[in-house]
Amino acid sequence: MQIKSILIASDLSARSDRALQRGFLLAGELGARVRVVSIVDDSVPESLTTDLAEKYRIHLEASAQSLAGEVSYEVLVETGDPITRLVDLVNSAEFDLVVAGRHRDRGFLDGLRPTTVESLVARSLTPVLLVTDPVHGSYNRVLAPVAFSSACRHAVKTALHIAPQAAFRLFHLWMASFEGLTGGPSSDFAREVRRETAAQAAAWTEGFATSLPKVDLVHGGVGSGCHQEIRSFAPDLIAVGANTRSLSFTGLGSFTAELLRTPPTDLLIARGADT
Repeated sequence: MQIKSILIASDLSARSDRALQRGFLLAGELGARVRVVSIVDDSVPESLTTDLAEKYRIHLEASAQSLAGEVSYEVLVETGDPITRLVDLVNSAEFDLVVAGRHRDRGFLDGLRPTTVESLVARSLTPVLLVTDPVHGSYNRVLAPVAFSSACRHAVKTALHIAPQAAFRLFHLWMASFEGLTGGPSSDFAREVRRETAAQAAAWTEGFATSLPKVDLVHGGVGSGCHQEIRSFAPDLIAVGANTRSLSFTGLGSFTAELLRTPPTDLLIARGADT
C-alpha cells in the first residue's frame, strides 16, 4: 500500500491543531497531498452558517499555510451534518489515511451516545489516525495488540508506512479455555493451546518485512494485559484493528472503543482491507 492522499478533519479546536500538525508532518515525509476538512453543523441557524463557514475557511487556510511547506493541500469547508458528511468524504475512495483530533469530553453524555470521532472510526473504511499527544517529530515506538485478523494486519501495515523507523512491538494475549479446571497455564492442554497460537502467529505474519519483530505471545486477559503492555512499552503510537473481538455499543471492538474514549497516546485504527 501507499499513502498518497491524507484527509485531516478539523473543528478548529486545540485538539484539531495537533491533528493538523501531525497530518502535514506525515504528508511531508510520505510525499502525500492533504485535504483539510471542516463541517459547519447545519443545526446552527442559517443566518450564521455563512459567516461561520468563512471564518472557518480563513482560520484553516492560515493554519495550513503555516504548516504546509512543500506539501500540496486544499481546504474544504461545508455545511451539513458533521458525522454524515465526514463519513461520506472518508469513504469516497479518495484518501489513504484520515487524521483527526481527540473528541471533546462531554462527561455523562459520552456514556449515552458515540462521540463524533467514535462514529467516524466505526464507519470509516479508511485507516484513522487519532492524534492525542503534542507533535514533536516522527513516531518512535509503535505497539500493536494483534488478534490475527485482517483488521490488525491492515493496522500494522499502515503503521509501518507512517512510522518506518520506529521500534515495533507486536503481541497477542492468549488464555486456554477453563484454565481453572484444566490445570492452569502450565497444563498439557494450555501448552497445546500455546503451540496452536504460535502457529497462527507465524501464519499471520507471513508477508511482513523481515525487520518486523515476531508476535510475542503473552498469557493473560485482553483488558489488563493490554494496559500492562502500554505501561511497560510506553508507545507513542498504538495500532489496533477496529473490531476483532466483542463489540461495544459504538460498533467497535470493546477494547478499541475504550482506547478511543481515553486514549493513552496516538491511535491508529483500521478495518480489514477486504471489508
